[in-house]
Amino acid sequence: MVQRLCLTILLTLMFAGHAHADVLFEGYAKVLSGEEHIGYVISRYEFEPKKKQFVSTYFLKTGKGPSETTESLKAYADAELTPISYEYTSLAGKESKIIDAKFKAGTLSAVIKNGNKVSRIEKKIPKGTFLSTFLVYLMLKSKEGLKSETNYEYQAIAEEDGAIYKGQALVGKEEIYNGFKSFKILNTFKDIKFLSYVNERGEVLGTNAMGQGIVTELVANPSEAIGNIPYSASLLKTLFGKVPAGDANVVFRNAKLKAAEANAPAPSKQFGVPQGQGIIIKAQPETEKKGN
Repeated sequence: MVQRLCLTILLTLMFAGHAHADVLFEGYAKVLSGEEHIGYVISRYEFEPKKKQFVSTYFLKTGKGPSETTESLKAYADAELTPISYEYTSLAGKESKIIDAKFKAGTLSAVIKNGNKVSRIEKKIPKGTFLSTFLVYLMLKSKEGLKSETNYEYQAIAEEDGAIYKGQALVGKEEIYNGFKSFKILNTFKDIKFLSYVNERGEVLGTNAMGQGIVTELVANPSEAIGNIPYSASLLKTLFGKVPAGDANVVFRNAKLKAAEANAPAPSKQFGVPQGQGIIIKAQPETEKKGN
């Protein structure tokens, strides 16, 4: 309870005010360690047309009690995905970390608070450097776009420490992941390899931290992602402006379509359908291949 209260206060101070923006993606993912459900991730990507800015908002919760860990991120970039600012917080047990970073004229200035210790970073960043949270959108905006058999080499800022690292994203052939058409991407960043399954809209359907046994899967509703992991509506309202519905993604849309089809009344003579013609040819879900 004390941990949750502390994080709520931190977020209230850091994330004041929410401008209207177009939501590009919003969804809940469950976090699994092997077969065990250990946490959830809530992610939202927006574009603010008036300011011409991309916004990434992220919340992660894993574990319970002494092992409970919480992370949050609010990051801003311009229309070309050049960094503007970000605020990162983490709370693991009694250990807290806050990074408040701003970018101006190609220079990163950040204040880092580790518990009661405060340090500062100020350094030039190479041209083309971006915040790692926007990697998929950078790939979508690239000359090649997001397509199979493509190699993206980049350098990005890891929001959790403010350092710059080189990375590589190898896009494999399209395949079906949990029933959805997606690109399988092998990403190497901070000397860590992980797989991402991303559709043509840039929606991350799942990830696999290779060698760690940690997997995330995008799900259709919040309850499936949250399970019995600790949850705070007030904390989410502070970070996101309101509790996210998680309804701006292909998994939610597909589940909604299937539910509507299942509940659709069967045609009958009463509605003017000739006898023998009451067969409904259902529309296929927008991202599923027929037969899957």
